[in-house]
Amino acid sequence: MDETSFTTTKTDLSGELEESINDKFGIDWKRTQYRDLRKPLYSGIAARLKIAAHYRYRYASIPQSVAEQSRYWANFYTSKSTATAVDDYTKASDAVANGKIF
Repeated sequence: MDETSFTTTKTDLSGELEESINDKFGIDWKRTQYRDLRKPLYSGIAARLKIAAHYRYRYASIPQSVAEQSRYWANFYTSKSTATAVDDYTKASDAVANGKIF
């Protein structure tokens, strides 16, 4: 995630999400710094906030199926070709579901 996207996760943060992050993780998200994304938990929270904002602005639901998630990944998180990205995501998802990656 680039720094501009990270900043957006702080400026577009709803009060409800801000409170939830603070309650569940003890993190005051609006005080985080870009360098904090080196921590896996912070990076994961930032990625999730980016997804939430993306779908909130498009008035659509967050992808639930592996196929929908793979297309989202291909379009917004990787520079691989769409077909390659979808295939890679699907294989990785299957591996996780089968306990081969943890």
